[in-house]
Parts: sequence; structure tokens; C-alpha cells
Amino acid sequence: MKRITFIALLVLLLGVSPIIAQNIGYAEPQRILDSIPERDQIEQQLEEFYSEWENDYNRLYERYSEELLLFQESRSSLTENQIRQEEQRLNEMIEELTFMQQEFGMLFEERRAELLNPVVERINRSIAAVASERGLDYVFQSETSNAEPIFFIIDDNPNSVNITDEVIARMNQ
Repeated sequence: MKRITFIALLVLLLGVSPIIAQNIGYAEPQRILDSIPERDQIEQQLEEFYSEWENDYNRLYERYSEELLLFQESRSSLTENQIRQEEQRLNEMIEELTFMQQEFGMLFEERRAELLNPVVERINRSIAAVASERGLDYVFQSETSNAEPIFFIIDDNPNSVNITDEVIARMNQ
């Protein structure tokens, strides 16, 4: 049993040692994004896009609220057929409001991607260039989201280097 454990440990160490010897870099994406001069302009354009949508949405919602109030006030004087027609019209307005909300989510993401894609491409090119210059085998990001695998970057590992400042410098050239 001890011999099997020793052989398994030996195989594990021999298999892992090439990975340990790799030069690993990492970058801090939020710091890189924060350093980009056009970031404020992109945020402002997204805020303007949201404000325009919000104004349109609020106008339609106010119109719906007014129509609903008028309907409630005049309901007692309407025929059954008129009530059904008004209810149908109000329901259509609600559907339009719901559609506007759903559509906005998609449009906002499209607009955000349109504005950020050139920046992301520049960041990726800069990371690749710095990694190549430094002879790095892998570059990980130091921050992850729920959809990404988690890599633990050990700052004081001699095989791990933070290239964030170099990427920022390259992007600002």
C-alpha cells in the first residue's frame, strides 16, 4: 500500500512540475479599464442612452396613468362593450411598456458592447504583447465573475508576475 501511494505521489509530482515551472502573469482588468481615458466618455454615452430611453418610457407610463385614471373615473357611465374596449386598450399600453423594458435591456447591452469592444480588443492586444515580451506562458485575470473559473494568484510566487501596470502603459502609448 505504501508503495502504491509513493508511486502515485511520484507520478503526480512529475506530472505537475512542468506546470509549476511555467511563467505565469496576471492582470487586474478593473484597474486597466479605470485607466482608459475614453472610459468616462463611454459611460457618459451609456448614461445618455439610458436617459433618452427613460424619458420615452416615462412619457408612455404617464400617458397610461392618465388614461387609467380617466377610465376609472368614467367607468360607471360606460357600457360593457366600452369597458371591454378601454380595458383592452389599457392592456395594450401595459404590454407596450413591458416590451419597452425588455427591449431596452437588449438594446443597452448591444450599445455597451458596441462602445466597449474596441477597448476590449486594445486591452487584449496589449496583454498579449506584454506577455510575449515578458515570456509569459499564461496570463490570468485577478478578478473573476460567477461565469468564469476561479484561479488563485499568489502575489509573492516568483513565477507569478503582475503585468497590469505594463498593460496600462502600453495602452496609453
